[in-house]
Amino acid sequence: MKILWLKLKYPVLKASFFLFIAAAIIAVPAVFNIREAAAFPPSPLIMPLSGELAVRFRQEYFDEIELVTRRHTGVDIAGGPGDAVRASGNGIVAYTGFSATGGRTLVIKHNENIRSTYLNILDCFVTKGERVSQGDIIANIGAADDPSLEEPHLHFGIIYMDSYLDPEDVLSIDYTSITRFISLEYINPDISMQINRR
Repeated sequence: MKILWLKLKYPVLKASFFLFIAAAIIAVPAVFNIREAAAFPPSPLIMPLSGELAVRFRQEYFDEIELVTRRHTGVDIAGGPGDAVRASGNGIVAYTGFSATGGRTLVIKHNENIRSTYLNILDCFVTKGERVSQGDIIANIGAADDPSLEEPHLHFGIIYMDSYLDPEDVLSIDYTSITRFISLEYINPDISMQINRR
């Protein structure tokens, strides 16, 4: 007996697909109709702040405090003091506090494997354990304690299973045609998973 199995053609899309499925489960009600379909978010994650990307993913910068060169683990989005930071996606606030290289920090857990991070924020408007929806205002910027850039900005990162992803890559995926990256194929099941029938 063979089992029909969903397989991603490109491993780099695993995190994005996992997000897409999680968003679909949250957003799609049990009884689905055309009017409700319009409320489905176009992407599981959005950019949390409108602004120019001042420092990109994996770009090198010099940490003047530690006197070392580092590689960036997210993107720095430029803005003005007090600009609102929005939740990139639906989730639960997993952490609010401070980090050594990014000052005041906020982390949202979107599912078991995916988190988004918001560093170098001035004020945090949510607390640990609070549920947030995509687009909710969660913080503002204006702190000056990030060694990668002196001007007011937000450091935004996406973590998938303890590895940082390039936010630009994740957010540029066309989720309306994500089926291009999926294939169905038959696999032989593990004998230990078969159910004995009498």
